[in-house]
Amino acid sequence: MKAYSYSRYSSDAQTKGTSIERQQTSARKWCLKNEIVLADRVFTDEAVSGFHGDNIRSGALGEFIHEVETGVIERGSYLILENLDRLTRIDPWDAVALLRGILQLGISVVTLKPEMIFDPEKRDSMQLMQAVMFLDNAHKESLRKSGLGKDEWAKRFERARSPTMHHIGRRVSNWLTLGDDGRYHLNKRAATVERIFELCLEGLGSTAISQTLNAEGLETFNKGDRWGTTAVLSILQNRAAIGELALKDGGEPIPNYFPAVVDVATFEAAHARIAARKTGSIPKQSAAFNVWGKLVFCGACGSAMHIIQRTKFKYLMCANKRYGQCDGARNVRLDESEDVFMCMLRELDALHFAMPDPERLSRELSAVEGRLLLERDQLATLAKRVAQNPESDTAMDLMLQAESKSKATRHEVERLKAELTGSSDKLSLAEVRAKVDMKDKNMRRRANAFLHRLGVKVHIADGYLVTQGDEARAIFAVSKNRIGCLGLEGDPGDIPDLVAANAIAKSVKTLLDKPGGGFVYRGDVTTPNGRGTRRPKGAISGS
Repeated sequence: MKAYSYSRYSSDAQTKGTSIERQQTSARKWCLKNEIVLADRVFTDEAVSGFHGDNIRSGALGEFIHEVETGVIERGSYLILENLDRLTRIDPWDAVALLRGILQLGISVVTLKPEMIFDPEKRDSMQLMQAVMFLDNAHKESLRKSGLGKDEWAKRFERARSPTMHHIGRRVSNWLTLGDDGRYHLNKRAATVERIFELCLEGLGSTAISQTLNAEGLETFNKGDRWGTTAVLSILQNRAAIGELALKDGGEPIPNYFPAVVDVATFEAAHARIAARKTGSIPKQSAAFNVWGKLVFCGACGSAMHIIQRTKFKYLMCANKRYGQCDGARNVRLDESEDVFMCMLRELDALHFAMPDPERLSRELSAVEGRLLLERDQLATLAKRVAQNPESDTAMDLMLQAESKSKATRHEVERLKAELTGSSDKLSLAEVRAKVDMKDKNMRRRANAFLHRLGVKVHIADGYLVTQGDEARAIFAVSKNRIGCLGLEGDPGDIPDLVAANAIAKSVKTLLDKPGGGFVYRGDVTTPNGRGTRRPKGAISGS
């Protein structure tokens, strides 16, 4: 078994170097004495709070625990700490639970000052009491420092609110430098911040952005040698990027306190992108972009459908069916489904993304949606204040103003969405195919993101049920290599269930099989094979 060293230290370079060197030297000595191999890998948290438990939730300590739970690090290994206060400074009751949880994973915890070994197989009451005392003292010390720090920052915030907008010190965002004139100035790192927002608005997630920054060789803002998702997200969510000082004492933010790196519209659009990704509205990037990403679902069970490779063809398959948990699901050939996708774009008048300026309305809508999210957050905060101080006329007035502002912004979102789906003379399927090059990855990404923006979802059973928001828009069906569509006009929320949707799809197929296809005929599939779930008689499976 191996021993792993864990340390949590200040961001100060000198303190960091001394702490790591001292920890590693002491850990090596202990391992030599006890004939245990010290792993090359060291777990460290730089300037991560032990008082608030950030090192457990998102830091290296949490990573260590996760790797033990998943078997990457073997049970029976050792975790070496300089002192128990390096492990955590949270409330002692919670701290003891954390220590106990690590022991229950089969990990022995070693402290070097004083030297103690917490063995999962031993229950030493005296040792437990010592641990409680150490953890309690660590928490109280951090609590005292936290109080002193809050008092100091309260004074700084008060000076920042003054007409002179006095600076709050040098500990601000990394792309800002406090000059001799007492004002903040952008430094060379501001260009990297601009690049991060630019990549976000191009549709990249935090992982793809960090990979791009690393590939471009852009310097990180800390001592690490590579960008990670946490650093990217913290920058995208930091309102200092638009020059705003967010006060941690609950006061109103101060606009134009710092020089801005990006404008408000860009920040709000990025905020909307992040919020959409959290709810699964925007798909991640991939080598061959899935145009159906997070748009298509199984009509039988509602599960997401994923692309699978079967023989020489690709199919959309229900995720539950893949594990034998959905009996009513249908596999659909991917090339057939993409032909239906093209017909769907035509039916929804959803071709604005392919026009000469495809991003303008989308950017504007993203910015307004981002502003709406922020206004709703502010409204929720004001509502809490009113609940706490129901007699306060000022708080009530502010809440009513915020509510009115949020309502106006919501109407603006609806207007922009209506403009995006503005009606026009429908093109033929051949004209749609000429405008939308499905071999172009960027075009596929834009088409997918555009339909997400419109709130479109597709449920596949015997046909393709297309919904937008809480309204059913159309059902598509394929029969004998022909695509049919029946428009649906019902009340909001009146969406056909599986039985009704299948019955409508059957009607569409019946009409398609008539000469000419009737009024439902929209076009042909590009690769004749009928539905992907069956093959013509005599067909031979590909190897």
